[in-house]
Amino acid sequence: MPIAAVAEDPEYGNSSSLNETGDPESELFDLMDYNIEVYNQNLNLTPGFFKSLVGDEQILFVITLDNNEKLYALGTTEDAEFIGFERLEALPDQESSLTVRSDESTVRSIIASSSPLNEFNEAIKSGKITVEDASFLQKLMLWAIDMGLADLFM
Repeated sequence: MPIAAVAEDPEYGNSSSLNETGDPESELFDLMDYNIEVYNQNLNLTPGFFKSLVGDEQILFVITLDNNEKLYALGTTEDAEFIGFERLEALPDQESSLTVRSDESTVRSIIASSSPLNEFNEAIKSGKITVEDASFLQKLMLWAIDMGLADLFM
């Protein structure tokens, strides 16, 4: 998940661009959107294996919120950089190249972590994040994460 590669940012959580309406879905989307911008700004610090995982994709994010509602978002990457990220009202008719499923608390723990990439790896290993529709190479990288071998690619 792209937010896993976010570098520490002293402005995180203090951004005036974050939604403060109290709507958990909007607030979580705004946090993800904000952190994707930080990820893009720090793309040069992102490990190569992670760049390969998200290279040129249409990524559908399906997040189960604490209130059991769903947050749907679609991210478009080019050379591992997000060139688009939008909130969706429902599942799209078009096929995405990757589908990432998780829950609100996992996403928030990755965003809040001082080591988001390690937190992401742990979430993959524990099954708190699942990635569907992956190519053979992506499945191999996900298997390496699951087996604790991701450090070999960093």
